[in-house]
Amino acid sequence: MNNKYSFLPIGSMHYDGIISFLMNYINHEQLLNKSLWNKFTSVFTNRDDDKNLGWRAEYWGKMMRGACLCYQYQHNKQLYQVLEKTVKDLLKKQDHLGRISSYSTKNEFRGWDIWGRKYVLTGLLHFANICENIKLKKKIISALEKHTDYIIDHVGKEKGKIPITHTSHIWLGVNSCSILESIVALYQISHKAKYLKFAKYIVETGGIKGGNLITSANNDKLLPYQYLENKAYETMSFFEGVLEYALVSKDNQLVKTAINFFEKVQQSEISIIGNAGSEDENFSHGALRQTYQPKKFMQETCVVTTYMRIMAKLHLLTGDIKYYERFSTAALNCFLGSVNNYHNCAKDYFNKKVLKDYLPFDSYSPLVNSSRGVSTGGLQFFKDHSFYGCCASIGSASIGLMALCYVINNRQTIVFNDYYDNGTITTKGFKAIIKSNYIESGRVHLIIKKNSKEILLRIPSWSNKPSITINGKVKFIKAGTYYKVNLTKGDILLNFNPEIKTHHLNQMIAFSYGQFVLGIDEESNPHLKLESLKADNIKLTKTKTNKNSLLTFTNENKLIFKDYASLGKHYNIKRNRLSVWINQ
Repeated sequence: MNNKYSFLPIGSMHYDGIISFLMNYINHEQLLNKSLWNKFTSVFTNRDDDKNLGWRAEYWGKMMRGACLCYQYQHNKQLYQVLEKTVKDLLKKQDHLGRISSYSTKNEFRGWDIWGRKYVLTGLLHFANICENIKLKKKIISALEKHTDYIIDHVGKEKGKIPITHTSHIWLGVNSCSILESIVALYQISHKAKYLKFAKYIVETGGIKGGNLITSANNDKLLPYQYLENKAYETMSFFEGVLEYALVSKDNQLVKTAINFFEKVQQSEISIIGNAGSEDENFSHGALRQTYQPKKFMQETCVVTTYMRIMAKLHLLTGDIKYYERFSTAALNCFLGSVNNYHNCAKDYFNKKVLKDYLPFDSYSPLVNSSRGVSTGGLQFFKDHSFYGCCASIGSASIGLMALCYVINNRQTIVFNDYYDNGTITTKGFKAIIKSNYIESGRVHLIIKKNSKEILLRIPSWSNKPSITINGKVKFIKAGTYYKVNLTKGDILLNFNPEIKTHHLNQMIAFSYGQFVLGIDEESNPHLKLESLKADNIKLTKTKTNKNSLLTFTNENKLIFKDYASLGKHYNIKRNRLSVWINQ
């Protein structure tokens, strides 16, 4: 089964606004930082993860994946040069056995070793997709084959090998089994049957020791939080691999199983801001429990980025609007809220102290009377006493995907998925300009300069009596669909008419405006007591938005409500809490 749509060619689009801000932000904070790349590659010679069976090895591959996705949008030569250099540096870290691992042979195939090797595969495969040097690309593929062959020689069901579900004592081995997606990707680029065979073996294990996640996904009576293993990030990563294997092997039943799993996640776990796991980092029936305060923290940034990646993948595969709408909700609410653009220092939750430096993304997203920055996900220290985290490494992938999914295409069709930024799209046979007031008013002006394709325009499901005007002719259209336009040149005006909507759950109320979830924070409301706030008869009126928020509303008591992504962003101050859900 081939994808219905694909990303536009590298450098085909330019957007101002949110995407421009995010790209500049991540380049400055992370992707162009050569010393950071060097720190991440050093773990493969220093074997830094030996001592605590850690996961420092994931940082390089996660960041490389995100960087390559950002490059596909930016076509930034400086970024490419930085990435090429760190790839060459990493290849030098491969030992004589073929391993690129942060564990010594004495300690290998324990803890997070396979997980780290997965991200080596992931990062190098993503760079291979953008690599401009044919010789270097061949060298990368050769190194990846040696890297993977070593794993296959030691891990498997054959006599003398370690079962993959036994290569980690954590989460019943699902973290190790999540290498499945990268093994399938290597098969697709190398076409060597041994990699597909190894992928099949991983699928046959069911992903965990002492159970079977695939069987659980096929059980209509079970939801993900009820599985034998319920770690959100790693379990979704495993099923992402199951989906890829099923597509390559043309196993339609397995495709249905994987998609069914993601539907269960959507129905039982995804909160109003688009993320899963409302208790710690685990599936927890979060769609229902999102109004409760967690014991520690909730809705990990690694989870939302993984969920966005999967929704983007399913959208490209099927073209179904629901996947993009889920992606967009997660991107513009939960993920955007995680961006640490004010350089706050988060806490080391388990050692009960505030860290001495900041990371580019916050790790957890609160919903009820809580603050950001309560913990640093995947925190690991280096020998120079600096540190990094899993969520800080993964966030750039969300940024790249936001840019790449904005407009997509195939040979016959160009699809406008979103409109929150002004922009220009220029690709073969097509040129258009977007002039947007989408966030504030739901109005969009598309100027089609040149077109030889069918145009599909997303009409968001939240739209209220949406209309389209093409060269002066007005027509009312259906929300939650794509509207087809055949226009070689001319103007298109879209009006989605966003309005305040009220959401009810567990005797609590939340508000949204168009795609954006709203909430309230202590910083903007100096005399507010969140616990005593009640939603009775709250009527919100939109006000002029300031530079610190995308949307601002007030009520009759002059309380200030803002879009979720702008709430509680200064989490080093005393009054830093926020709430989306309010007592009824």
